[in-house]
Parts: sequence; structure tokens; C-alpha cells
Amino acid sequence: MNKETLFWALVTLSALAALGYLLGQSDGEPLFNTADERHSIANDCIGGHGSSVVEHYHPILTISIMGENVPIPDNVGLNDGDCTMRPLHTHSGDGKIHAEFAEAGVEAPLEAFFDIWGKHMDATGFDEHRVDANHEFLMYLNTYTVENGQVVVDSSQRQQIEDFENLILEDMQYIELIYREIA
Repeated sequence: MNKETLFWALVTLSALAALGYLLGQSDGEPLFNTADERHSIANDCIGGHGSSVVEHYHPILTISIMGENVPIPDNVGLNDGDCTMRPLHTHSGDGKIHAEFAEAGVEAPLEAFFDIWGKHMDATGFDEHRVDANHEFLMYLNTYTVENGQVVVDSSQRQQIEDFENLILEDMQYIELIYREIA
């Protein structure tokens, strides 16, 4: 191999390495839950709890990473950039998602909440915790009731869900996301 060929091979490899590095850099924006674009509901702004809200319901979300509960933060989707309140938001860290819409019948997928939160969530995993040869990410769906101010979940009704991206939020849903080592 002559010197000129070696020179251009090194230049090409250096350019490819630099391009790979730049493509891997964050632009400062939060990661969304899927590789595609942010869900349109995550961009909606309903303003506040005024008379424009015609539908309001509450699914509950729990997340466990390697046996440790992940807290859902207070005020996700509130005072978010130039928006006072997104349609999917939290008020407290209890996992209750407030789904509030200016029109009835809006189908809001769980993925839109994660877009608002700025966390990755799909069948490949949650946040930086990804499925691999040793780890799995599971979703279970159930319902809940409230008795004497306490959330009650009937474990006999628990169902595993495979379609992470298309789960539509409903009132009284109890959603469990579990990232763990494969047993």
C-alpha cells in the first residue's frame, strides 16, 4: 500500500469516526420514548383546570427497575416551557396521571406521557435501562378501586401487555412497568 492510499484511508476513517461521534451527541433535548417523533398529544397545551376541560380521568403508573421503585415526579407536564398544563400530567409523586382534555373521546397512549416526562419508554426499555440478553422489560395492566382513600388492586386481574407503544390510557387503569434480570 502506497503512502497516498494510506493517507486517504486514514482521512476517510477519521471522518467516519468524527461523524459517528457527532451523530451520537445529544442536542440538549430530552429523549423521547421511541425512536420516532414526539406524540402530538405531548405537544398540546390545555392551559389549566378551567372550564375548557370536558374529560378528566386517572390511570396510575408504577415503575420498578431491578426491584427498586422509580418515583414518578411531581408536576410532570405542569409549567412545561411555555405551557401551563399538558393534557397528561402529574400533581404528586404517587404515580397518578391526570388525563385532562378539552374534548371528549381523545385516545391518549401511555407513550405520550413519557414524551411529556422526557423519558424513553417502549418495548426496548425505560430511560437508560434497555432489554438485552440478561434483562427484560415487562408491562402489566390491571384496574384499581379506591377504598377508604387507599388504592386497591385485584392481583387476580393482572394481565401482561406486549404492545407498549399503543396502550391507550383509561380511567382506573393500574399500569406496572418492570425492568429486571431474566429469571
